[in-house]
Amino acid sequence: MTAEELAELGERAAGIVAGGGGLKALAQALADAAHGAVLIEDDQWRNLAVAQSRGTGTVPASFAQWYKPAKGANGRTARAALDQGLHALCAPLPSAGGDGDGPAGYVTLFSRTKPAALAAAGVRLVASTAGIELSRRGAGRPQARRAFWERYLAGEWSDPASLKEDAAAAGLALPAAFLGAVFDVEGAPPGVARDAVAQALAPADGVCPLAPTSGQVVALFPMRHASDVSRARQAATNAVRDVPALAAARSVSCGIGAYHADILEGPQSLEEGRRALALGRRLYGRGSVTLYADLGVYALLHAGGGREAFLGFAEAQLAPLTQYDRKHKTELLKTLRLYFDIGENVKEAAERLSVHRHTIFYRLNQISQILKVDLHAPKDQLSLRAALAIWLMEREET
Repeated sequence: MTAEELAELGERAAGIVAGGGGLKALAQALADAAHGAVLIEDDQWRNLAVAQSRGTGTVPASFAQWYKPAKGANGRTARAALDQGLHALCAPLPSAGGDGDGPAGYVTLFSRTKPAALAAAGVRLVASTAGIELSRRGAGRPQARRAFWERYLAGEWSDPASLKEDAAAAGLALPAAFLGAVFDVEGAPPGVARDAVAQALAPADGVCPLAPTSGQVVALFPMRHASDVSRARQAATNAVRDVPALAAARSVSCGIGAYHADILEGPQSLEEGRRALALGRRLYGRGSVTLYADLGVYALLHAGGGREAFLGFAEAQLAPLTQYDRKHKTELLKTLRLYFDIGENVKEAAERLSVHRHTIFYRLNQISQILKVDLHAPKDQLSLRAALAIWLMEREET
């Protein structure tokens, strides 16, 4: 790209914005000027427009995995050499009002040859004009979204219908539920930390809705059912691994809240994520990913729960066993209680229950699988012993 071509691109982009030509036209203008392919994505790396000149061939669906926030901050372009001989330049769209709330999106130029020096200026030019077009199209929507997320995470709604109606007004489509997570990114500026976490969570559809004021980045994972928690956990684990390099951070730790089927309970899940982060750092150190649901009695003691909370904890811990016993006419809960009461002596447990010791081993393996615990792990034992004690006290009182 020559200086004359850059000037012509600027004039063409200005004309497109003035005439309401849209993002597709801006992408095509850059593709023509730079003889490559152009992809415009939003702040969550979702496709907004794509265009290309002849001979570029197939290009990636997104530049998310190559974007390095530390290099792409403050309007500078991020560069990458991709597979199959592709080169790429990516510039962030400025946020509305320049308020530091993260990029409004990204413009990426793909080329079969190494882009000329002025190509970076062309990408930044189109990113700026695309930002204007996107802001005008949204008519203040970034501010509306930010206000919505602030209210949502503060738990201001009590009616799902009103919540979804206000979300739609802000241009947001809500899932059935949210799983909350908090990432502690040490040693990185807040904006860079948020961009890096958002990039790492994009494959799992995780979003970072608010600009952080510290190194702690809030994230929400859309949930359809409880089984989606494992996908979120894997995404968080990948983020803890990848974000230090993306954001030049010293370390990253994460706490993930419990799954709640009600969309209104997303703020509660996020608060549980904060507790999981705090406890996980103490119990397992930096670089850990801690699920609130895995903390057992630690989470209960940390929260200082009352009687109802303790009863709910015991029920959640032991319910799978009681349900299994009721359905299959087994004695797993009785076996677990006896096993702990006699100091984990399998031989004595077999004698007291009048069964072979291999039967006790089989039952203990069943218990481990049903409750998803390790009966030899001190943390799991502590939670189960506490649940059994609460359960026994409740039975005696009733």
